Amino acid sequence: MEPVVDIKDLSFTYSGSASPALREINLQVYPGEFITITGPSGCGKSTLALCLAGFIPHAYAGKMEGTIHIQGKNTIDYPAGGLSGIVGLVQQDPEAQLCTLTVSDEVAFGPENLCIPPAEIGKRIYEALQAVGAWHLKDRKVHTLSGGEKQRVAIASVLAMHPALLILDEPTANLDPSCAKEVLQTLQKLKEEQNISIIVIEHRLERFLAVSDRLLHMQCGRFVVESASIDNHKPLTPSYWNPIELQRSKLPKTQFKNQRKEPVLSVQNIKAGYEEHEVLRGISFEVYAGETIAIMGDNGSGKTTLLQTLLGTVKPCQGRICLQGKDLSTQKVPQRAKKIGLTFQNPNHQIFGHTVFEEASLAARFLGENTRERNQSTVNRLLEEFELMQYHDSNPFILSLGEKKRLTLISVLAYDPLILILDEPLAGQDKDRLGLLLKALGEHSAQGGIVLMVCHEPTVAFSFCSRVLFISEGKLLIDAPAHEAQRRLAQLGRDEYLTYGYGYLPGLQEGGSVVELPPR
Repeated sequence: MEPVVDIKDLSFTYSGSASPALREINLQVYPGEFITITGPSGCGKSTLALCLAGFIPHAYAGKMEGTIHIQGKNTIDYPAGGLSGIVGLVQQDPEAQLCTLTVSDEVAFGPENLCIPPAEIGKRIYEALQAVGAWHLKDRKVHTLSGGEKQRVAIASVLAMHPALLILDEPTANLDPSCAKEVLQTLQKLKEEQNISIIVIEHRLERFLAVSDRLLHMQCGRFVVESASIDNHKPLTPSYWNPIELQRSKLPKTQFKNQRKEPVLSVQNIKAGYEEHEVLRGISFEVYAGETIAIMGDNGSGKTTLLQTLLGTVKPCQGRICLQGKDLSTQKVPQRAKKIGLTFQNPNHQIFGHTVFEEASLAARFLGENTRERNQSTVNRLLEEFELMQYHDSNPFILSLGEKKRLTLISVLAYDPLILILDEPLAGQDKDRLGLLLKALGEHSAQGGIVLMVCHEPTVAFSFCSRVLFISEGKLLIDAPAHEAQRRLAQLGRDEYLTYGYGYLPGLQEGGSVVELPPR
């Protein structure tokens, strides 16, 4: 049987980089094979995906050695995008590959460029959107979608082209657990029924172990471990994100003891949305010093809109937000930002500096109260802690998604706002980097600060956070301590928010005791 993918001695060094991103990669992928690739953030996984899709070396400056053949075609002989009918790539940042105004147009765009007949295109639009649970979005404008909804549409737009090789770079990073489950079921169906070769790049391997034929582990641009069965995955446990292992590692808990009963932040009956689309429908809650709160809910439920409303980038049409007893309605975004620090779901939306150090220092320069020398010292310390010091003078846009996420968090931590509002800060992080992030957030809360973070990771929400806000269709469905929220989600049948395929996570700790889930 001829391989769909045949890589021989592939190396690639980006222009201006001192070391290769890929080193002597050899890989064959056969029809119907499902391969999962994992490894630390920045190890070269996304670069490999760009090589397979033919974008490297044509669209990225650098030196490439070795060969890549896709269905016998040498990628060097085709321009960027020239293999789009054969290879489908869903990038780490799905927004980067969306180029039309409406969802239906976006899914139709690829087949139209392949000159597929209109009747067949209509059929493919329906099948692709149905496959990712997004048919209800078909008439929506792309710019009004949430990050998770955009990711679903990006996957559908690639599925509609019926590629022989499908590459997905962290496809579940921005997806809620129920949608992630749907996408995994779709991939398994494609493998079994259409014999498509699938390569998934992921940190959350617990979702993919059961369906993967091979598991490859990258480090420093090389494959260092290959496993052909689930029983042999043990060598990979130090670097991948296993919820059971995370639970046993005893995630850090906040220690701040709140002596005051007055809320620091009060949200009262907030309604907000975009254009004609109402998103938040009467949200009310209060937040106290030292709290670490997970904001959970399905994609498009209003989580990101809530964070942006708190900062003021989205104006509510009704309701009130008070910070330390003062109404924020008259305060502009720069005023609010001194006490409320936001990291975006897509880090590319807030990176402006020419170097990593400049980017990490920007917010502290304009919003912080320390001297320049102290700000520089703080930023350098954070770059060391978050393992980004080696990029000190590099362009921040060369970083991987996980590295960009850590960089934007550093830029906020550097000026130490009272409240951190973080939109999926854990996306793109391997287990070791996850520990770095949670340690920093735990220290912030322990000193009386507040953390509000959008989180799709049940293990973190129920083991690390003190409280959970669960939003459903723009309404606050649950506002409860983490262990009680876990119980109520189980009672509502939202099992996807409690499990990653192993059944309920046993023994989640809350206040030193094991939380038992109700029988079902």
